[in-house]
Amino acid sequence: MHQDRFYIPFTPATHEIWIDGKEAHHILHVKRAKLGSTITLFNGKGFEYPAHVTEIAHDKVKVLIEQFKAVDREPDISIDLAFSVPKGKLVSFLIQKCAELGIKKLIPLYCKRSVVDIRDKSDEKIERWDKIAIEASKQCKRNFVTTIEHVISLDDVIKTVCNYDLSLIACTESHTKTLKSVLCEHPSVKKFLCLIGPEGGFTPSEIEMAEKAGCVPITIGHSTLRIETAAIAISSMLLYAYSDEK
Repeated sequence: MHQDRFYIPFTPATHEIWIDGKEAHHILHVKRAKLGSTITLFNGKGFEYPAHVTEIAHDKVKVLIEQFKAVDREPDISIDLAFSVPKGKLVSFLIQKCAELGIKKLIPLYCKRSVVDIRDKSDEKIERWDKIAIEASKQCKRNFVTTIEHVISLDDVIKTVCNYDLSLIACTESHTKTLKSVLCEHPSVKKFLCLIGPEGGFTPSEIEMAEKAGCVPITIGHSTLRIETAAIAISSMLLYAYSDEK
Protein backbone atom coordinates (compact mmCIF):
# COMPACT_ATOMS: atom_id res chain seq x y z
CA MET A 1 0.00 0.00 0.00
CA HIS A 2 1.34 3.42 -0.95
CA GLN A 3 2.15 5.82 1.84
CA ASP A 4 3.19 9.43 1.47
CA ARG A 5 6.88 9.95 2.29
CA PHE A 6 8.40 12.89 4.13
CA TYR A 7 12.00 13.87 4.84
CA ILE A 8 13.40 14.55 8.29
CA PRO A 9 17.04 15.78 8.38
CA PHE A 10 17.87 13.91 11.59
CA THR A 11 17.73 10.48 13.22
CA PRO A 12 14.87 10.37 15.74
CA ALA A 13 15.94 9.70 19.33
CA THR A 14 12.43 8.71 20.46
CA HIS A 15 9.36 7.15 18.92
CA GLU A 16 7.32 10.34 19.23
CA ILE A 17 8.53 13.46 17.43
CA TRP A 18 7.28 16.84 16.25
CA ILE A 19 7.68 17.87 12.60
CA ASP A 20 7.52 21.53 11.65
CA GLY A 21 8.47 23.82 8.77
CA LYS A 22 7.86 22.92 5.15
CA GLU A 23 7.42 19.21 5.76
CA ALA A 24 4.68 19.90 8.31
CA HIS A 25 2.99 22.18 5.79
CA HIS A 26 3.27 19.43 3.17
CA ILE A 27 1.81 16.83 5.53
CA LEU A 28 -1.10 18.98 6.72
CA HIS A 29 -1.99 21.28 3.85
CA VAL A 30 -0.86 19.44 0.71
CA LYS A 31 -1.48 15.81 1.65
CA ARG A 32 -4.18 16.86 4.15
CA ALA A 33 -3.24 14.27 6.76
CA LYS A 34 -5.63 13.79 9.69
CA LEU A 35 -5.27 12.27 13.15
CA GLY A 36 -4.42 8.62 12.64
CA SER A 37 -3.13 9.09 9.07
CA THR A 38 -0.23 6.77 8.26
CA ILE A 39 2.91 8.18 6.65
CA THR A 40 6.52 7.17 6.08
CA LEU A 41 9.47 9.29 7.19
CA PHE A 42 13.07 8.92 5.95
CA ASN A 43 16.25 10.59 7.14
CA GLY A 44 18.39 10.51 3.98
CA LYS A 45 20.92 8.20 5.64
CA GLY A 46 19.32 4.84 4.87
CA PHE A 47 16.53 4.68 7.45
CA GLU A 48 12.79 4.93 7.04
CA TYR A 49 10.12 5.12 9.71
CA PRO A 50 6.50 4.02 9.30
CA ALA A 51 4.48 6.37 11.52
CA HIS A 52 1.04 7.81 12.15
CA VAL A 53 -0.19 11.26 13.10
CA THR A 54 -1.09 11.65 16.79
CA GLU A 55 -1.45 15.42 17.23
CA ILE A 56 -1.91 18.44 14.98
CA ALA A 57 -1.03 22.02 15.91
CA HIS A 58 -1.31 25.14 13.80
CA ASP A 59 2.03 24.78 12.04
CA LYS A 60 3.41 21.47 13.21
CA VAL A 61 2.44 17.83 13.56
CA LYS A 62 3.32 15.12 16.07
CA VAL A 63 3.83 11.58 14.83
CA LEU A 64 4.36 8.24 16.53
CA ILE A 65 7.05 6.17 14.86
CA GLU A 66 6.00 2.55 14.70
CA GLN A 67 9.30 1.09 13.53
CA PHE A 68 12.91 2.06 12.85
CA LYS A 69 13.98 0.31 9.63
CA ALA A 70 17.25 0.33 7.72
CA VAL A 71 16.14 -0.09 4.10
CA ASP A 72 18.76 0.04 1.35
CA ARG A 73 17.39 0.63 -2.16
CA GLU A 74 20.68 1.95 -3.53
CA PRO A 75 22.35 0.71 -6.74
CA ASP A 76 25.02 -1.97 -6.63
CA ILE A 77 27.61 0.57 -7.72
CA SER A 78 28.54 4.05 -6.48
CA ILE A 79 28.62 6.84 -9.09
CA ASP A 80 29.93 10.35 -8.53
CA LEU A 81 29.13 12.61 -11.47
CA ALA A 82 31.09 15.82 -12.12
CA PHE A 83 29.41 18.05 -14.71
CA SER A 84 29.72 21.49 -16.23
CA VAL A 85 26.55 23.35 -15.24
CA PRO A 86 24.06 23.70 -18.14
CA LYS A 87 21.99 26.81 -18.75
CA GLY A 88 18.65 27.68 -17.15
CA LYS A 89 16.35 25.02 -15.75
CA LEU A 90 18.28 22.19 -17.37
CA VAL A 91 20.47 21.80 -14.28
CA SER A 92 17.35 21.20 -12.15
CA PHE A 93 16.28 18.47 -14.58
CA LEU A 94 19.75 16.89 -14.44
CA ILE A 95 19.77 16.88 -10.63
CA GLN A 96 16.26 15.49 -10.36
CA LYS A 97 16.85 12.59 -12.76
CA CYS A 98 20.31 11.70 -11.46
CA ALA A 99 18.93 11.67 -7.91
CA GLU A 100 16.12 9.36 -9.02
CA LEU A 101 18.69 7.05 -10.61
CA GLY A 102 20.62 6.83 -7.36
CA ILE A 103 23.73 8.86 -8.18
CA LYS A 104 25.72 9.16 -4.97
CA LYS A 105 27.28 12.58 -5.52
CA LEU A 106 26.89 15.43 -8.02
CA ILE A 107 29.87 17.78 -8.46
CA PRO A 108 29.34 21.04 -10.41
CA LEU A 109 32.44 21.79 -12.49
CA TYR A 110 33.90 25.00 -13.81
CA CYS A 111 35.91 24.35 -16.99
CA LYS A 112 37.62 26.56 -19.57
CA ARG A 113 34.60 26.44 -21.91
CA SER A 114 31.90 26.56 -19.24
CA VAL A 115 29.02 28.83 -20.29
CA VAL A 116 27.49 29.10 -16.80
CA ASP A 117 29.64 30.42 -13.94
CA ILE A 118 28.03 29.97 -10.51
CA ARG A 119 31.17 30.29 -8.42
CA ASP A 120 29.90 33.47 -6.75
CA LYS A 121 26.44 31.99 -6.16
CA SER A 122 27.40 28.49 -5.08
CA ASP A 123 25.78 28.54 -1.61
CA GLU A 124 22.48 29.85 -2.95
CA LYS A 125 22.40 27.32 -5.79
CA ILE A 126 23.36 24.35 -3.62
CA GLU A 127 20.56 25.11 -1.16
CA ARG A 128 17.99 25.01 -3.97
CA TRP A 129 19.52 21.96 -5.62
CA ASP A 130 19.52 20.07 -2.32
CA LYS A 131 15.74 20.56 -2.15
CA ILE A 132 15.38 19.09 -5.64
CA ALA A 133 17.44 16.05 -4.63
CA ILE A 134 15.35 15.54 -1.48
CA GLU A 135 12.09 15.74 -3.42
CA ALA A 136 13.45 13.21 -5.92
CA SER A 137 14.29 10.77 -3.11
CA LYS A 138 10.82 11.23 -1.64
CA GLN A 139 9.21 10.44 -4.97
CA CYS A 140 11.30 7.41 -5.95
CA LYS A 141 11.47 5.85 -2.46
CA ARG A 142 15.20 6.25 -1.97
CA ASN A 143 16.24 6.42 1.67
CA PHE A 144 19.44 8.27 0.80
CA VAL A 145 19.75 11.73 -0.73
CA THR A 146 22.21 12.57 -3.49
CA THR A 147 25.00 14.80 -2.16
CA ILE A 148 25.60 17.99 -4.14
CA GLU A 149 29.04 19.53 -3.76
CA HIS A 150 30.00 23.17 -4.18
CA VAL A 151 31.34 24.11 -7.61
CA ILE A 152 35.02 23.28 -8.11
CA SER A 153 37.54 23.38 -10.93
CA LEU A 154 38.36 20.45 -13.16
CA ASP A 155 41.89 20.47 -11.71
CA ASP A 156 40.51 19.85 -8.22
CA VAL A 157 38.22 17.04 -9.34
CA ILE A 158 41.06 15.30 -11.13
CA LYS A 159 43.04 15.25 -7.89
CA THR A 160 40.41 12.83 -6.50
CA VAL A 161 40.74 10.23 -9.28
CA CYS A 162 42.81 7.97 -7.01
CA ASN A 163 39.72 7.52 -4.78
CA TYR A 164 37.82 5.64 -7.50
CA ASP A 165 38.01 2.22 -9.13
CA LEU A 166 37.39 3.73 -12.57
CA SER A 167 37.23 7.35 -13.74
CA LEU A 168 35.69 8.26 -17.08
CA ILE A 169 35.78 11.48 -19.09
CA ALA A 170 33.19 11.94 -21.85
CA CYS A 171 34.67 13.39 -25.04
CA THR A 172 34.84 12.95 -28.82
CA GLU A 173 38.59 12.72 -29.38
CA SER A 174 39.77 10.38 -32.13
CA HIS A 175 41.37 7.94 -29.67
CA THR A 176 38.27 7.72 -27.46
CA LYS A 177 36.92 4.26 -26.66
CA THR A 178 33.27 3.36 -26.51
CA LEU A 179 31.80 3.07 -23.03
CA LYS A 180 30.81 -0.51 -23.81
CA SER A 181 34.37 -1.56 -24.64
CA VAL A 182 35.77 0.11 -21.52
CA LEU A 183 33.24 -1.58 -19.27
CA CYS A 184 34.07 -4.96 -20.81
CA GLU A 185 37.68 -4.35 -19.76
CA HIS A 186 36.61 -3.54 -16.18
CA PRO A 187 33.98 -6.10 -15.09
CA SER A 188 34.28 -5.62 -11.32
CA VAL A 189 34.13 -1.87 -10.74
CA LYS A 190 32.25 -0.64 -7.68
CA LYS A 191 33.10 3.08 -7.48
CA PHE A 192 32.95 5.40 -10.50
CA LEU A 193 33.80 9.01 -11.25
CA CYS A 194 32.28 10.38 -14.46
CA LEU A 195 33.31 13.74 -15.95
CA ILE A 196 30.96 15.57 -18.34
CA GLY A 197 32.09 18.80 -19.93
CA PRO A 198 30.42 22.01 -21.12
CA GLU A 199 28.53 22.60 -24.36
CA GLY A 200 31.75 23.03 -26.33
CA GLY A 201 33.34 20.00 -24.69
CA PHE A 202 36.54 19.74 -22.70
CA THR A 203 39.59 21.38 -24.24
CA PRO A 204 42.41 19.13 -25.53
CA SER A 205 44.60 20.25 -22.62
CA GLU A 206 41.87 19.37 -20.10
CA ILE A 207 41.44 15.92 -21.63
CA GLU A 208 45.20 15.37 -21.60
CA MET A 209 45.38 16.42 -17.96
CA ALA A 210 42.54 14.05 -17.05
CA GLU A 211 44.16 11.15 -18.93
CA LYS A 212 47.48 11.68 -17.18
CA ALA A 213 45.64 11.44 -13.85
CA GLY A 214 44.07 8.12 -14.85
CA CYS A 215 40.76 9.06 -16.47
CA VAL A 216 39.64 6.97 -19.44
CA PRO A 217 38.16 8.95 -22.38
CA ILE A 218 34.84 7.44 -23.48
CA THR A 219 32.02 8.04 -25.93
CA ILE A 220 28.51 6.60 -25.90
CA GLY A 221 27.61 7.13 -29.55
CA HIS A 222 28.15 9.19 -32.67
CA SER A 223 25.95 12.10 -31.57
CA THR A 224 27.09 15.08 -29.52
CA LEU A 225 24.80 15.07 -26.50
CA ARG A 226 23.61 17.89 -24.30
CA ILE A 227 25.10 17.96 -20.80
CA GLU A 228 21.96 16.70 -19.06
CA THR A 229 21.38 14.00 -21.71
CA ALA A 230 24.93 12.71 -21.37
CA ALA A 231 24.68 12.68 -17.56
CA ILE A 232 21.49 10.63 -17.56
CA ALA A 233 22.58 8.34 -20.39
CA ILE A 234 25.99 7.46 -18.94
CA SER A 235 24.55 6.96 -15.46
CA SER A 236 21.83 4.66 -16.81
CA MET A 237 24.30 2.62 -18.85
CA LEU A 238 26.58 2.12 -15.86
CA LEU A 239 23.66 1.07 -13.66
CA TYR A 240 22.48 -1.41 -16.28
CA ALA A 241 25.93 -2.86 -16.84
CA TYR A 242 26.78 -3.39 -13.18
CA SER A 243 23.46 -4.05 -11.50
CA ASP A 244 23.09 -7.56 -10.13
CA GLU A 245 19.78 -9.34 -10.41
CA LYS A 246 17.91 -9.19 -7.15
